[in-house]
Amino acid sequence: MSVNSMTPRQAAVALVAAMPTGLSVQQLEEYGIEATTEQAQAITQEVLSLNLFWIFAAIEAHIPQKYQSALSELILDTIEAGWGTTVPVGSAAWTTYLNEWQECRRRYHRLVEEGMSPLAVSAEAAALMEENRLVKEAERRNLLTLLIDFVPVDTYGRLLEDVG
Repeated sequence: MSVNSMTPRQAAVALVAAMPTGLSVQQLEEYGIEATTEQAQAITQEVLSLNLFWIFAAIEAHIPQKYQSALSELILDTIEAGWGTTVPVGSAAWTTYLNEWQECRRRYHRLVEEGMSPLAVSAEAAALMEENRLVKEAERRNLLTLLIDFVPVDTYGRLLEDVG
């Protein structure tokens, strides 16, 4: 193990620390997106889902299989512990969110298997948010910019390079 290497627990802490955990109405306004508090909470859930998808993809790409499950559990336990407090999601239940996230994860995984880039996956997430009336059609470009800023895909891979 190199001097700079991290344990799986340290990696989980670093990944969660790198992940944006909430979007306020004011932050959305800074991106030119008008939203109610409820819409901001729903957008937070979608952004969280996209972040978790990329975190788990990075885990699969960089972490030996024998550590993947433990690392994944640590991350989900950390998110669950902050559910509704550090992760502002309104009245959404953790178990409901987790089931919905599994569906998102499968959908995003199919897109990646088809060769789509992270930006194309974000575009799909933006389209879904528009379909669910979380953002207006005219705000989709702004939402894509927000997703680029709030879903640090490259950071997740870099963080896991030194886990051993």
